[in-house]
Amino acid sequence: MSSKVTKTLCVLSAVVMGLTLALQRVSAQQPSPSPTKTVDVKPTTSTEAIGDDAGGYTINSSMEFGYRGLSVGGNFNKYQSDLNYKAGPRVFDSSFLMRAKEGQGVLFDTLLVTSSEWGADPYGNFRISAEKSKWYRFEGTYRRFKYFRVLNNFANPNFSTRPPDPVTGQHSSDTRQQLGDFDLTILPKNQRLKFNVGFSPSRYSGPVFTTWHYGGDDFMFLSQAKSSSNDFRIGADWKLGPVDFSFLQGFRRFKDDSFIDQTGINLGVNPVASNAFLTSIVRDEPVSGKVNYTRFSLHTFLARKVDITGRIIYSSSTTNVNWVESVTGINFNTRITNIAGAINPPNILTLGQFNFTGDAKRPNTLGDLGLTYFATDKLKLSNTFRVETFQINGGDLYRGVFSMTRSNGTGAITLLPEGTNYKLTKYRKLQNTVELDYQFNERYAAHFGYRYGTRRIEEFASGVNLANNGAPLVAPESFTEDNHTNVVFGGLKARPIKAWTIYVDAEHGTADNVFTRIGNYNYTNFRARSRYAPTRTLSFNFSVITRNNANPSEIGGVSLADFGVDIKSRVFSSSVNWTASPKLSLSAGYTHNWQNSDAVVDYYFNSVRHPEGHSLYFMRNHFFYLDAVAQLLPRVTLYAAYRINKDVGQGDRLTDPTGTPGFLITSYPMSYQSPEARLAIRLNRRLDWNFGYQYYNYRESPLVGPNNPQNYHAHLPYTSLRLYFGRGKG
Repeated sequence: MSSKVTKTLCVLSAVVMGLTLALQRVSAQQPSPSPTKTVDVKPTTSTEAIGDDAGGYTINSSMEFGYRGLSVGGNFNKYQSDLNYKAGPRVFDSSFLMRAKEGQGVLFDTLLVTSSEWGADPYGNFRISAEKSKWYRFEGTYRRFKYFRVLNNFANPNFSTRPPDPVTGQHSSDTRQQLGDFDLTILPKNQRLKFNVGFSPSRYSGPVFTTWHYGGDDFMFLSQAKSSSNDFRIGADWKLGPVDFSFLQGFRRFKDDSFIDQTGINLGVNPVASNAFLTSIVRDEPVSGKVNYTRFSLHTFLARKVDITGRIIYSSSTTNVNWVESVTGINFNTRITNIAGAINPPNILTLGQFNFTGDAKRPNTLGDLGLTYFATDKLKLSNTFRVETFQINGGDLYRGVFSMTRSNGTGAITLLPEGTNYKLTKYRKLQNTVELDYQFNERYAAHFGYRYGTRRIEEFASGVNLANNGAPLVAPESFTEDNHTNVVFGGLKARPIKAWTIYVDAEHGTADNVFTRIGNYNYTNFRARSRYAPTRTLSFNFSVITRNNANPSEIGGVSLADFGVDIKSRVFSSSVNWTASPKLSLSAGYTHNWQNSDAVVDYYFNSVRHPEGHSLYFMRNHFFYLDAVAQLLPRVTLYAAYRINKDVGQGDRLTDPTGTPGFLITSYPMSYQSPEARLAIRLNRRLDWNFGYQYYNYRESPLVGPNNPQNYHAHLPYTSLRLYFGRGKG
């Protein structure tokens, strides 16, 4: 691979040198330009935006196209999961801008088209913007992504009957997604009335591996993912007197047509008699639905003292599902009790069919009302109230057929479980925030506030127990949970001297009944940021963020300490930026990300239960970067960078699963570094030549994968030409 890359780069370099000589002959007949005195972070795009004449318009445009080489050593799957850059031609980025001359634009005043990262990149972006300021403004964006995930340490437990796959793991994917956003505004400059129309499509497809616990064993299925959605919207903004109004009506339609069609699921595995063996599975799980939503908002500023903003959003969604599945296999355990003469393994499943049909409806209402009172030039008081409610009402009908025979050919039975289930969920949240802002003087300001919230969830369920051959539930199930939160927060902005600015804010909150183990129960967050710029060419930045969240899981005064979670995180970040001269600029930074997590868990090890064990997670990540831009010659600019990312994880801590109470330790110790250098040569006012090299080196600690480390290193040389129109002289 490396030899092909080298040959290709040599050919491209020869072509570029030939163009260089030809262009130098042309430019030699013109007066020598004065040296460029400024250096841009992206040196190849430093231009004087004069523009080429094109009748009633001027044009400024550039396009950078070239070729990237690639050579990877080590785990290629991990490289693709991280980067997924390919070898081949690509368009690095391009832009096209047309501006109408004074009074001469007929179709548009400005037209801007940009694109980037097309070709051998895992993502690409295209944007178009056109405007005739009096009549319309159109903005469109199209993006595409290539997702590749094949990791041998993700969702890859060591099942006794299904050992881990050292190459693919068990949850892998190679999918594609396309997204678009297109918006048209009619009368964009009209302060009294304007109209909006929008459309946003989305498409997603590709193969996806997933695991499934099925019939008494675990299997890895290959699913073909396929989903799409279309979002249409129309609205208007208008003004009546001192009040601004906005209205938007949206219609979203979506569907998922993912499916599985596979045979010989257990090929290569020799299950013992008690383990299931699937010979075929066909699963279609189409889901379709729609969401209609309405948004109405208003804003006014009364007597230059009271600012009022209100918003209400109502949406109604409907989802329909029709799951159809057929399987055949051996030693299949239906796990259905209360069946007279049910056959347990060993058996032969000659036919297993499942069918779930159902639907759900979800009306949702969200309202906000904000009031801000400017008491004085220095004092501002505000109150924001929010209410959110939704209800999910759905049901499904299940029908099944299980036809099985004994492995020795004696005895046969057909099970026909069937049942209907209904579930209703109600959710309500109220939240109110009061805040005070005070500007002491031009250098000092502070804000303080209090937030109260209350949530209630109610659930009702009725129907049958499918695990008991559709036997009806003894009684309808229902429960109600309430959660109340109290939060205080505040902050300070200070400028002790003209060159030094400090920002500090903190938040502390408590709750009496969170709904998830890692929810905010008793937390304290703190953040501080400092910027010191002693000169216009030199600045220092520093920030720190701390978060503590203790969740002892106490509900209604009853301690559930067996499932408590305690999480602490610290992030320290610093950077320095220095423009040493018009020809040299430097920037460097360091970030340390520290995190501890301690969760009480109930686990088994060697058939011994540890009901109060601890699951510990550690992160000790260090990140450093250095960037430099130097103008070596009037026409030659160098960009160089270095990135280092290293996580030492748990250090020398070792898991002790047999202790009392016992603890399990996880972390992700690894190192990652990437140097890069790029040289940009300005050949003439129309053309730049760039060539560069980037290196990636990834290493895992033996603690991550002692048997199958996913280490890799990658070489990515590249070369490109950037063509300009409307660049000006140079």
